[in-house]
Amino acid sequence: MTTRGWYKERTLTTVDTVGREVPVTTGLTRDPEGRLVAAIAISDGPTAIYRYSGDTSDRTELLVNAADTVKELRRLADVPPAP
Repeated sequence: MTTRGWYKERTLTTVDTVGREVPVTTGLTRDPEGRLVAAIAISDGPTAIYRYSGDTSDRTELLVNAADTVKELRRLADVPPAP
């Protein structure tokens, strides 16, 4: 069952920076022009579209930034890389 009316909606629960549980939803929806797009939303907040960079990679700028942030966290917190 979808809560936002999206296609292929997936929701997981994590915690915010003060420890409260918060749902994070990803899925497919329509942009204002009616195009099918991938999007993410945190709790009842606004929806953000995964924008693609100019290259032919399957990874969007949002995914690249998120992965780079995790790498930086691992480096600064001396957490070993994921296997």
